[in-house]
Amino acid sequence: MGNLEYSNPTSLDVAFDLIGDVSMNAASCQYGGFSLSEIDKLLAPYAELSYQKYLKEYYDTVRVYTEITDTVKEEADKYATKKVYRDYEQGFQGWEMKFNSVSSSRGDYPFTSISFGLGTSKFETMASSVCMKVRKNGQGKDGFKHPVLFPKLSFFYDENIHGEGKELEWLFDEAIDCSSKAMYPDYISCTGDGYGPSMYKKYGKTISRMGCRANLSPWYERGGMFPADENDK
Repeated sequence: MGNLEYSNPTSLDVAFDLIGDVSMNAASCQYGGFSLSEIDKLLAPYAELSYQKYLKEYYDTVRVYTEITDTVKEEADKYATKKVYRDYEQGFQGWEMKFNSVSSSRGDYPFTSISFGLGTSKFETMASSVCMKVRKNGQGKDGFKHPVLFPKLSFFYDENIHGEGKELEWLFDEAIDCSSKAMYPDYISCTGDGYGPSMYKKYGKTISRMGCRANLSPWYERGGMFPADENDK
């Protein structure tokens, strides 16, 4: 980017910073919506790297005083998980501050949108949950906090995952609560009818909306506007 070659992030906080930089840079080069698709799945590998770093940090400290027992391992997991949770909070707060206060080189704020909801692992669901918590709590001084506008939030709903009695029904409940307080997230069905759900059912791929709730036209991986053959996606 520019004259600088970025290396792959080795922690969650660095990943947040890099994604924020890329988003600002890319949004400055275009008009219209800029979408970050399935950020829960995108960020989870970096959350795992941070988790392992925090585990080692805890073990290195405790090992000076005692042996590593099962109890110590449980406490280490709690410590590392809490630290990753805080990194998620600070990361999403940083995005909200950056996307709503720093104008792009065109002079406007980047019209950004992020989607999430389908990730089922520990750090994927944590990303979705914390993202909505940060939006719901708002930004600003105590007593004057209010939800920001960017990035727009889109929640992917899969009845087989978020439906009544399903694995992530609790996450969908959190999304509903967030919508009641902050107007977002929007909801994109993966199991209903229409363009988006048909792509998800057929290919297992999600269609993220742009910031203005519009969808891009279908585009095949090899054929472009029309499928190259029956196996083209």
